[in-house]
Amino acid sequence: MPSARSRRRCHDPRSTAAAGAGLLLAIGLAKCAREPPAGETPAASATARAAAATSVRTPAQAPLRQELSDIPGGKLLAGSRPGTPGRRPDLEPRPYEVELGSFRMDRLPFPNEPGVPPLRGVTRVEAERRCAERGARLCTELEWERACKGPANDEYVSGATWEPSCGTAPLQCASAFEVLGLSTLREWTASDVLPADGALPRRAAVRGAPPAAPPDQHRCARRESVDPDAHDDDLGFRCCRGAPNAARVREPALGATFTKQKLDAARLERLLADDPRTAWLARDVKLFREPDAARTVVSRGPGDEKGFSFTVAPLRWNPAPGAEFLLVTARSGADVSFVVAYHVVGEDQYALAASFAMKREPGPVAFAYSSSIRPRLHFSTCWGCLGETGKLLFREPETVAILQP
Repeated sequence: MPSARSRRRCHDPRSTAAAGAGLLLAIGLAKCAREPPAGETPAASATARAAAATSVRTPAQAPLRQELSDIPGGKLLAGSRPGTPGRRPDLEPRPYEVELGSFRMDRLPFPNEPGVPPLRGVTRVEAERRCAERGARLCTELEWERACKGPANDEYVSGATWEPSCGTAPLQCASAFEVLGLSTLREWTASDVLPADGALPRRAAVRGAPPAAPPDQHRCARRESVDPDAHDDDLGFRCCRGAPNAARVREPALGATFTKQKLDAARLERLLADDPRTAWLARDVKLFREPDAARTVVSRGPGDEKGFSFTVAPLRWNPAPGAEFLLVTARSGADVSFVVAYHVVGEDQYALAASFAMKREPGPVAFAYSSSIRPRLHFSTCWGCLGETGKLLFREPETVAILQP
């Protein structure tokens, strides 16, 4: 087995510099540069991105006093995709469909009058009282999300990206349902956020963000958990009419720390090929044999397992509420072993979170884990041997770091 010094690890081109510092990191692969598609220049890519960013929808007509927008019933793709910048997995569920009935929403924040600033600094009880005085109610948070995402289930009220002009000129920024000023103010909803452990007290669900907030905070799926007695000066509300939708957000839960999962080599090869950062590994992929390969890793060292369980099988990892990853060790070709971590996006749907490759290392590579230790586990080619073991670390809100001294 070659020494740790003889191997190059991590496909990230910055790994060479990291090795000089004695540490290799494969952290948050969203930071790794992507090559533009074949035939497309970097300048063309930048132009296309700039064009996509200017996706603001101007209203069909100027708002009227206490005007309402009709929101039709339909399917909402609630939640957000794991790995999305700014996402909090403990608050935002993975995407799922929910059927909502029709309702009507104030076109502007309360008092819903053009030229009158939104009423801010009231508690949720006060907001509920103000709506009730008009024969209305506070909107539920899924109704708010539906009004923001529109029929196409856009990520932002302005479409696929956040348009900064929505923050500076909210009356000129309409959702696809003609609601104005969404996500330019933090807004109370009638919904509660339930803690992952089910403990009380419940907290109120707040949607939206102030104009100067970072772009990712303006996502339609973003939630906040706020004391219902708060009266912040950037916290307003708007009212809805019609029977309230009973549907609730699926609160992210905390499950078993580790569970073994079935995944064959062909499916893994497709996952590797689907992302340009790991496509080079998608050739002649072989999974290590369970349990023999795990025993080999332990037997190469002193033999002290130190209370850990060992496996070369794919693992489902739940380090924190709502954060789930698929972890896999395998070999590409004759002598490149690797560790990959994928965000669990949906049923048999995954997105790359981090990877770590070892050249001139035929393996096997095993995971060493303990169900009582949620935020980390180890991988090793020789358990207890100097330089042959690394770690996978969970870093909030939902990043995986793979490192080896």
